[in-house]
Amino acid sequence: MIQAVIESGRAEFALNAVKKIAREEKESTKKEYKSYARKFPTLIQTNGLAASVAYALEKGGTYKLIYGNISDWLVKNGFFMKPTSLEEYICSLDSDSYRIATNEVLALFDWLRRFASGLIEGEDD
Repeated sequence: MIQAVIESGRAEFALNAVKKIAREEKESTKKEYKSYARKFPTLIQTNGLAASVAYALEKGGTYKLIYGNISDWLVKNGFFMKPTSLEEYICSLDSDSYRIATNEVLALFDWLRRFASGLIEGEDD
């Protein structure tokens, strides 16, 4: 029951995030976001959450949207409070908390990827 509520919250958050991008961003940004939302979990699994967030921060552009999604979701669910930055929060975690945060972000990306695929037009690459 609790898991279903949490999953529903993730789905609603992801839906609203992707709808905002589909409504407000230019076409090239939408296509990039769709691609990045699909690929970002692999980046996390390969390099870790901290390195992936650092990569998004370094790249900027459409990756700022990905960074914002992660940060907004973790803040909304009480993982950390602003004004602490996402990267400061992640770097301060012990290994168990880091694993929990990583799993939470990966679960969020399951929904972001699905909604981006369904709501943003264009070919998948």
